[in-house]
Amino acid sequence: MVQFLNLGRGKLGQTTNASAMTIPLREWIKGALDPERVGNSSFSAASPQYVASCLRVAVCLSRQISDAEEFSNEGLWLLPIDNADWAGSVAVKLTQVGDIDGYGNAAEIEQLPRVHSTTHDASAGDLKTNSSASLVHFPSDTCEIVAASLHNDCFHNVDSAEISTEGHADVTSRGVSFDPLSSDMKLQRIFSLGLVFYELFSGGKLPPPQLTLALSEYIAARPAEAAKETGTLGSLPNDETNEGPGRSEQLNISATLKIDTDEEDVYEISDRYHAEGARKKLPECQSLLKSSIESLKRLGLPYPLCDLIHNMLDCINGELSGEESYTKMSDITLDLQLMIDEPMKFLHDLDLVHLSSRGLQLTGNLSIRDEEFASLQCAYRRAVSGSSEVAIISGGSGTGKSSLAVRVGEFIIANGGVFLSVKFQQMRGNPFSALMSAFNEYCNVFMAVKDSVWVKLLSSRLHDALGQDVHHLIKVIPKLSDIIDCDTTRFAPQHGCVNELKKIQYLLLRFVEVISSCSKETVTLCLDDIQWADAFSMSVLEQIIMMPQEDKRLFIIGCYRDDEIQDCHPIKTVIGNFNEYGIRLTMIQLDCMDKATVNKMISDILCLSPRIVKSLSDIVYHKTKGNLLFVSQLLMSLNRDGLLNLSLSRRRWMWDEEQIQARKLPDDVATFFSICISHLPSEVQIALEVLSCFGASVACEFIAILESKLKLKLVKPLDWASSEGFVCKLAENYEFSHDRIQEAAYGMIEKDLRCHLHLHYGMRLVEVSLETENDNMLFTAVSQINLAGPSAVTDSVEAAVMAGHNLVAGKKAMALSDFSSAASFFDSGVSFLKEIHWRNHYKLSLELFEYAVKCSLVLGDHLRLTALSLQIFKHAHCLEDRFNTLLLVMSSLAYSSKISQSVKTGLSILAKLGHKLPNQCTRDEIIFHIKQTQKHLSTISDVDLIHRKKMNDDRHTMAMQCLSKLQLTMFQVSPDLQPIATLKMVDLTIEHGMSPMSPVGFAYFASLLGQLGELKDAFRFAKLAKALLDADGSTEILGDVLFTTSEVLTYCEPMQTVNEYRSQGQDVVLATGDVHFACMLRLTYVQRCQQYIIYWVSRFSYSNTI
Repeated sequence: MVQFLNLGRGKLGQTTNASAMTIPLREWIKGALDPERVGNSSFSAASPQYVASCLRVAVCLSRQISDAEEFSNEGLWLLPIDNADWAGSVAVKLTQVGDIDGYGNAAEIEQLPRVHSTTHDASAGDLKTNSSASLVHFPSDTCEIVAASLHNDCFHNVDSAEISTEGHADVTSRGVSFDPLSSDMKLQRIFSLGLVFYELFSGGKLPPPQLTLALSEYIAARPAEAAKETGTLGSLPNDETNEGPGRSEQLNISATLKIDTDEEDVYEISDRYHAEGARKKLPECQSLLKSSIESLKRLGLPYPLCDLIHNMLDCINGELSGEESYTKMSDITLDLQLMIDEPMKFLHDLDLVHLSSRGLQLTGNLSIRDEEFASLQCAYRRAVSGSSEVAIISGGSGTGKSSLAVRVGEFIIANGGVFLSVKFQQMRGNPFSALMSAFNEYCNVFMAVKDSVWVKLLSSRLHDALGQDVHHLIKVIPKLSDIIDCDTTRFAPQHGCVNELKKIQYLLLRFVEVISSCSKETVTLCLDDIQWADAFSMSVLEQIIMMPQEDKRLFIIGCYRDDEIQDCHPIKTVIGNFNEYGIRLTMIQLDCMDKATVNKMISDILCLSPRIVKSLSDIVYHKTKGNLLFVSQLLMSLNRDGLLNLSLSRRRWMWDEEQIQARKLPDDVATFFSICISHLPSEVQIALEVLSCFGASVACEFIAILESKLKLKLVKPLDWASSEGFVCKLAENYEFSHDRIQEAAYGMIEKDLRCHLHLHYGMRLVEVSLETENDNMLFTAVSQINLAGPSAVTDSVEAAVMAGHNLVAGKKAMALSDFSSAASFFDSGVSFLKEIHWRNHYKLSLELFEYAVKCSLVLGDHLRLTALSLQIFKHAHCLEDRFNTLLLVMSSLAYSSKISQSVKTGLSILAKLGHKLPNQCTRDEIIFHIKQTQKHLSTISDVDLIHRKKMNDDRHTMAMQCLSKLQLTMFQVSPDLQPIATLKMVDLTIEHGMSPMSPVGFAYFASLLGQLGELKDAFRFAKLAKALLDADGSTEILGDVLFTTSEVLTYCEPMQTVNEYRSQGQDVVLATGDVHFACMLRLTYVQRCQQYIIYWVSRFSYSNTI
């Protein structure tokens, strides 16, 4: 007998619902399309609900047959016997929906009884596997009763479907031997199932009888001798007549349909069919098949589904069959499953109107890199639970790092998270263009999703955490002003910050702490192209990740090209620190795609089965070696050149394999892009070249200004380039789709012309930036000028103008605490100065060098600082012009652990200012001078001291600054002489008035009195130092004064009060960037707490002993 086993139903046959029933296929079709039962008079075979239900039936049937072919044992005949009606033998199993699926409470229906023939062994209760009969019969009266009792939607709650066949004598009894697993037998099963699908999806319409009859007659007309070679085929299913030529003979498909032509002609026919969508004149069966499929399309069925049925029925046409005809049942199962899983891609018809106007689009989510995507999903879920997670995606250029990150971002947003994506640029013009834009974007997202209550809460907490320093943060995160009602003009700029880079780093850390505490959503920060990140950005990122705050819910994704990263790059250091401190790190290495991945990618893009696009994907893989960027752009290029076209008649993509195979491509991706760009209209090429001069991303407003100033068409050509996939037009920017495209466009500009263009663009933007006071535009403009370089300017006056622009840009960058960009601007400004600039442009030169020295100190570049300072010492006209640089050199020597040289330099400065300090002094002499100063101050009240006149002599003011810097360094190398510097500061204040540095003198003077046991006066002057600091002190000395006075107050006030003072002072000092004294305050805070605990523990132990 012939029986179809139900082996492994996979996704669609796994239900265990006991409340189920079985109904014949044709009865199921009638019930599923009954207008009265469905309640919709327009419901038809093309209705999405019916098509979806039919797909579940179809995939179960194909899977049943393919599983039987794969797992059957010898003697199990899989070929249906003569005249078998497959559709009549299909049973559909329906699950009772009830409340679970929301269809209502239908009564439980028992599975239909099976009525077997007389040859069935009733006691066995099962189907026999020998020659006895075994057919599932469905009594018509029972079917009608069950169908009438079904709920309206029950017909579409398909659980599974299976085929049974009527038993006959063993086919071997006919004296004919054949292999049921041969290719010919498999093809006939595909054809037979195709007839079932035709009836199923057409809504019960039987296939045209002429179709099978014509095919049978066509097969029978071939020479019968060929049938003896490899096996035989019986009559086709649904053939109800036994008449006709060759009806009793078994024919071999491949032999009888052989075309009398050579192999080359066969391939020519196949290629012409695939590329041009046309065949030579085919036999009558082909015409009948085509008209039959057209009838399905007229019913409104999706074209991909009609093509699937066509390829099933076309399979037994031998070498006249199309290349897309099925040869394996498993392929049918896979294609049906794709239609079920992703109907938008593989089932629904393409949007011909949109695609005809826009062409091939690659913006959709491509389901590749699934393993890597799953790893990132797991890392994100851990971050949601409260831990700090970092994921690093590395790989070569064009391997899909950014695409994978974007896919993760879509997943995060869909799950209620916040995804912030920023990109570092090689041509970086704006300070903090990457990191700060991420926080700007967060403010936009926060304002969009939160109500006024949350906004007020965040504003309040930021004010509490940052105080007046919040205005400094607004300067680098402009969108923060939308959350915080703060007028930055009310705050006077603070000077004398110890380390402004550390200050902004501290403020950013506090900002992240506050937003983490105010937001329940996990924040994901994606940093792309971090091979171009600066050290400061990486340092801030590292500190943010290592913050000890619990329940931080922060997820960091970094992408970089591993072939452009050296061991000394900051990212390597950061990754090493993550491993050392136990930060959870997910490392993902991306290589070029393999053949299977390329096939899947192209299948997703073209919305065609992987089986159909395999020949195309093999060619693409061979030419691109699996580079994702190369694959994407090659497909776009093929579409532009007409080798990959949209067929309006077939409503799908078609291609010319022969011409694609013959097309020669360069090995280098950048060269390929250059060739692609060269084929674009000239206006588009010019627009892309202009855009490439500004880096990977340019603000739309800049492009509009350039279009106006340069008298060039830029906006419309760039919009056209965006439609072609070369650039992306975002909300506020034009951005190249990939930096390799930007490199290719920039490379098309002649080298001799680049400098001229950069200078021209920069000067046009400078004019507008100065008129509109647009700092971002100024940074971009000056960066363009610097890319042109000094060689582009020959006139010394014009060169001085360029240097002046750099000076302005550098100052503004320093105000934003971007010292890296500021240093670059100052260095560029210096490079524009000509040989005699110290004589012709003295003031400009001095200012440029001074600011460059300061940036070098903040960035820790002491060698560069030394070289620049020597130039100032050589060319400065007077001590006053050298003084600021001398102070910076003192600090540099101290930071470099050259403390003795720092003290020596300070003493030398004092001597030149007329305040030479003695080289030695006895302890008694020092105590005597302390007592004399104490006595003198006892005659002056604190009020008089606070309101004392201001010091207005420049040399005395400079001396106070120098003495302030000497206090700590002299205490380390010359502790016996340090009191002399303190007394000098107090004497200068008494004689010449108050200076911003005076609080340091009174703080150290209080410490000296404390050491002598004069606690009352020590307490007085410590309080006075704090009062003077609040009144008119410099933030530069804040840490020094707070630490020194806290040590004095330890002997005068309760320990709890002093420790609270230290704790608050630590945060205040950190806000000035003074890490040294912030650490000192923290250290003494911990030490005093330990002493306090030890004291009370000992007291408690002693009392217990007593």
